[in-house]
Amino acid sequence: MKYFNLFIFTILLSLLSISTSLAFDTSILANMLAREIKKSAINKEVRVDQIKFIAFQPQESCLPEDLKIREIKRPSSVEFTFNCNKRQYRAIANYDILTVIYVAQKPLRRGDTINEDDIIGIKQPVSRIPFGAITNKELIIGKVLKRTLAQGLIIKEEHLYPGIPVKRGSKVNVIINKGQVTIMTEGVLKSDAIVGSNARVRCLQTGKEIVGKLVDKDKVRVSL
Repeated sequence: MKYFNLFIFTILLSLLSISTSLAFDTSILANMLAREIKKSAINKEVRVDQIKFIAFQPQESCLPEDLKIREIKRPSSVEFTFNCNKRQYRAIANYDILTVIYVAQKPLRRGDTINEDDIIGIKQPVSRIPFGAITNKELIIGKVLKRTLAQGLIIKEEHLYPGIPVKRGSKVNVIINKGQVTIMTEGVLKSDAIVGSNARVRCLQTGKEIVGKLVDKDKVRVSL
């Protein structure tokens, strides 16, 4: 009896294996659909999450052919048709367009200049990317941090100085333009400033404070 039960179990297991091998493989269909959506998604990577068949679905293994998108129902859902064994099927699928965002690969401190080893890219659905997250690595490398970042934190625009920051107390050359007269002197920044923005400077010669534009990391231009 023991051997008979084992024999029956072996047969059932074999039948289940055969049935599984003959089942329709939706992963092939998902890959085909992702490639088709990618053509109209500006060559972005696409991930198909769920496929629901309309009316009926293939009951046995077959290779999908002639896949055609019928309608984009919303930014993340699409209706399409395909053929299997000379029969046409309809289905609806949910999908995500993926893009790369960047996170701190290790703790980073305020004032650090970011290099390639400081960050790592991870793929995320566009619909789940937080506001301000940077998706272009070139906008991160070489920039200076405004604040300290913990490991794994998503890097956003608000974390980076848009230009080159120059710290308070840095010596700068002050160029004062008054009409056709130009005066050059030395000064010290009274606060942190960014190249391209206004900066308050104390002139070393006179001790007076003036406001000008930080045109370079060591140069302030003042127009009177």
